[in-house]
Amino acid sequence: MAKHAETQLAPDWLKVPNDLNAISAKVWPETARRDVDGEFTVGGITVDELVNQFGTPLYVVDEQDFRNRAARVKKALTNAAERIGTTAKVYYASKAFLCTGVVEWVDQLGLSIDVSTSGELAAALAGGIPAERIGLHGNNKSPGEIGRAIAAGVGAIVIDSDIEIERIASIAAAMDKVQPVRLRVSTGVHADTHDFLATAREDQKFGIPLSEAAALVAKIRSDRHLKFLGLHQHIGSQIYSADGFVASTKRLIQLHAELLAGGEIPELNLGGGFGINYK
Repeated sequence: MAKHAETQLAPDWLKVPNDLNAISAKVWPETARRDVDGEFTVGGITVDELVNQFGTPLYVVDEQDFRNRAARVKKALTNAAERIGTTAKVYYASKAFLCTGVVEWVDQLGLSIDVSTSGELAAALAGGIPAERIGLHGNNKSPGEIGRAIAAGVGAIVIDSDIEIERIASIAAAMDKVQPVRLRVSTGVHADTHDFLATAREDQKFGIPLSEAAALVAKIRSDRHLKFLGLHQHIGSQIYSADGFVASTKRLIQLHAELLAGGEIPELNLGGGFGINYK
């Protein structure tokens, strides 16, 4: 049988490691080890112990590794923000993995959480994080999803299309509430990633083209049941180079400067999409 890396379907970067039992620090949790018998362990617990207690299939998350990584990200962005006289707010993306236990860790670490469905919203609330630290995003949000988010008191809803302005405003009005919102802008920057994962192209379903943003911000500001927080961008996923983020952010900051004439803009949400080193 041909080696995996020698098949025509194998990507160029895939190489057979010298030691098939080696644990790569680029992929596995920081606490992943092999014990003296060669058995794989996570957080000091062997795979056999986990299987005997919980059965298979089994999804294992190393809590200490999660906390360490989240704390490093928060510290890096907080320090960078302080150097330019502002503050940073870090969101954990629910789509990575969500359960009430993870929500508790996120809450204890002082992070916010990003949800895009009613199920994710319900899990976040069940995990105990304050609703004001939850953000709802996603395109084509249903009235039901929007209503549940507003009723819960989420800190922000990301507007992804013109119709969502009226939809969110009417639901907030029916509840006699003022809902904080951000506007997702497609900056036109094509991230250095797979085409299927690039989300800031002008012809994408995600967000508003730059050319339409000013008019829609004015529309948001004119509605007394909406509070304009700022602009939001997300140029894609699995991005390994900072160049796309820099180019997109420059365009967003230019738009931000133009919009300041019409009122304050307390936030800029610069999005994520940092690549995971699966390789």
